[in-house]
Amino acid sequence: MEEGTRMAEVMESSGREAGGPPGWLAQALDAPILDVRPSLADGEDPLGLILDAAEGVEFGGFLVIDAPFNPSPLRRVLAARGFSSYGRRLTSAHWRVFFHMDGGQDWERDAEIEMLPEGALTWSEEDGLHVDVRKLTPPLPMLAILRLIDGHPELAALVVHHERLPQFLIPELAERGWRVVRSTEDFADVRLWLEKAG
Repeated sequence: MEEGTRMAEVMESSGREAGGPPGWLAQALDAPILDVRPSLADGEDPLGLILDAAEGVEFGGFLVIDAPFNPSPLRRVLAARGFSSYGRRLTSAHWRVFFHMDGGQDWERDAEIEMLPEGALTWSEEDGLHVDVRKLTPPLPMLAILRLIDGHPELAALVVHHERLPQFLIPELAERGWRVVRSTEDFADVRLWLEKAG
């Protein structure tokens, strides 16, 4: 399975309640990626390279590593240096691990995430299905949300994580018999609780 296509992903997360990705993941998606797979394939130990890169990350910053496996020992080492981490298995031999310099608050949680073709992330929590469309350029957020609603007639509720209040989405929801029942707004994180009418 290739990146950018619909895929099931196994995640290990930090900095968020169990069941979903951490709140900081949206900002980490823009960070450059350090791919250590070629070094490992050549029999080289990339630890020095990774630690050098980690030294340059300021508080609140990010480090993203691509590896052929879940680098649990590295995650423990960087947790001791103040990094929370969140790992995504993209394929059987490709992991992407996001590190956030936040004091290493919490980093051993699991979640099952799916990536939609538009790049939105979906996962389930106690209050239902969540979709994160932050960092997507319009009209991709609306397309991802409508894909979920149209493609899952059994779906009765959806929690949307967005960067702004999506004005053009609301009439589309109404046409489909959906409505916004609650919303919260923080910096670059608007959450909308959607429900199907009736």
